Amino acid sequence: MRFDVVVAGGGTAGCIMAARLSEDGNRSVCLVEAGPDYGRFDGGRWPADLLNGTRLAFSHSWETDREDRSQLRARVLGGCSAHNACVALRGASSDYEWGDGWSYAALEPYFDRAESMLRVSTVTRAELTPWHAAWAEAGGSDTILHPVNMVGSVRWNAAFAYLDPARARPNLTILADMLVDRIEGGALVSDRGEIQAETIVLAAGAYGSAAILLRSGLPPPVGENLRDHVGAGVGWGPTAKLVADVDALPMAQVSIRLRGGDVFLFPALGDGPEISAAAFAMKPWSTGRVRLNDRNPRTPPAIEHGFLTDARDAVGVAEGVDALRELAASPQVRPYVAREIRPGAEAESLAHARTAFRGFFHPVGTCALGIVADADGRVRDLDGVFVADASFLPELPRANTNLTVAAVAERLADGFARR
Repeated sequence: MRFDVVVAGGGTAGCIMAARLSEDGNRSVCLVEAGPDYGRFDGGRWPADLLNGTRLAFSHSWETDREDRSQLRARVLGGCSAHNACVALRGASSDYEWGDGWSYAALEPYFDRAESMLRVSTVTRAELTPWHAAWAEAGGSDTILHPVNMVGSVRWNAAFAYLDPARARPNLTILADMLVDRIEGGALVSDRGEIQAETIVLAAGAYGSAAILLRSGLPPPVGENLRDHVGAGVGWGPTAKLVADVDALPMAQVSIRLRGGDVFLFPALGDGPEISAAAFAMKPWSTGRVRLNDRNPRTPPAIEHGFLTDARDAVGVAEGVDALRELAASPQVRPYVAREIRPGAEAESLAHARTAFRGFFHPVGTCALGIVADADGRVRDLDGVFVADASFLPELPRANTNLTVAAVAERLADGFARR
């Protein structure tokens, strides 16, 4: 097989790169995805859990090398946009001052474009559940009503947004259930043979793209600089009033920013109903890395998150846990909270942060701008190879990362198309 461009990874960035680069009918583009492709949205073949935007959906997750919920990522066309919480937030403008021509001003039109394509709309006060409305009122001016990529209750993933309008193009080929191994001699090597291409774009995510480059023989700093938001949760027993008042269970509708956005509070609502909230450090100091357990592409990579290796992060998470407890005791939220059941009211916040921490499913940075890739996404030590996904981000934005990844891919695709 031979194409002008092959894109490895069919998540948010990969869908965008394939759709945008195939707009030129003279350019042949192949999109390779390790998981299944359920076709167009209107084809009716998508599993119900992947369509339900009110719940996380982990049915199509990659295998991990150990029990580690923080590693979970989607193995399906659409990637993590097909199983996430649908929160489509932009970070603060200062989060994008990366240098080499990258800034919020440079990304702003691409944020606008991605929001339009993903059909982002903001939850209104009238749409809030009583549980989320109570937190929104208690949070006051620090409350954010979530922009979401949902159409009704349908999770409008990147495959629907970008690939459905492009599927009929004769110059676009989508190959699903194909596992990428490495890059060798200008070809993408997979479990179903080689794909020759003038240009190879890696869009397999912060774990996957780094693993492909490591299997291709590139040494660190590939895989270094792994970053993810880190946090800890609190759970409460619901009162009879909550059970009586709640008749719908959207998981995530609001968040509350503390310390200028350095800490986020996310109240959540689950089946039961189960009520909880989590506090996350959104500008963590700690970093980790991605390594190989071996060179077999079927073996999960070794993910060393590095959570709380910098003590300042535990302090930030503990401040967030304290804030959760204060808000849970507020006049607005207290009528819905019977008692704290996780970790328990007797647990000290800092100790809880240090023992019950987890990631936010927002890994970035393992093939970062200025470290592994140049400003165009070009990998410095492999001719004709680019990265265009979360691994390219040198820093975490103070927001869920899916919209940022979409804007970055839109800008990289635009720059590629102009060359």
